[in-house]
Amino acid sequence: MSIPTELKRQVELVKWINDNLSCPYDLPSRNQQLAHPCFDLAVEHHAAICLLGESELFGSMYSLLRVEFEALVKGLWLRHVASSENIIKYENEDLNIGFGTILKLIENQLGIPTSVLLQLKSKQWEIFSSFTHTGYQALVRRFNNTHTGPVNYNENEVISVLRHAGLFAVLAAVELASMTGNQKTIESTMAIAMQYGE
Repeated sequence: MSIPTELKRQVELVKWINDNLSCPYDLPSRNQQLAHPCFDLAVEHHAAICLLGESELFGSMYSLLRVEFEALVKGLWLRHVASSENIIKYENEDLNIGFGTILKLIENQLGIPTSVLLQLKSKQWEIFSSFTHTGYQALVRRFNNTHTGPVNYNENEVISVLRHAGLFAVLAAVELASMTGNQKTIESTMAIAMQYGE
């Protein structure tokens, strides 16, 4: 697999999501009204990652991975876990719950097996954060003895970042599809998600 091939796959995913999930939504609860833009933002971050990848702006591309993951997780928490009191605190920028705790609450509420989200956090969070906050991991990928910039990024790692971004977008798309209430949309999105996981 090459970077251009993976980018083509991800751009096709962006197009599919836009074509199939840009539709009216009925969002009766405050939880849904706040969760929906989180999922939409995760999808937008994925599209931005693809654009940055096409331009070989890999440092900026990498920096959005944590932000996309956070948008997805915050949407899951708002939709499936947050109480009315949590919502009020969230709206007032006064929510004091750690990200790991939010992940545990989501997994418990949704019955997600084998702590998938927590495992992702424990394995990837530190490096995602380094990419986002200009840590050492963000810098070390940019230089060698003679050059700085995109020429120094490892192809397999760039592909891995694109695939992670696509996974987060697919999970956000599944949530958006379920919020449409349209069974055909839900089924087609689930088919895309299953296909992505293969």
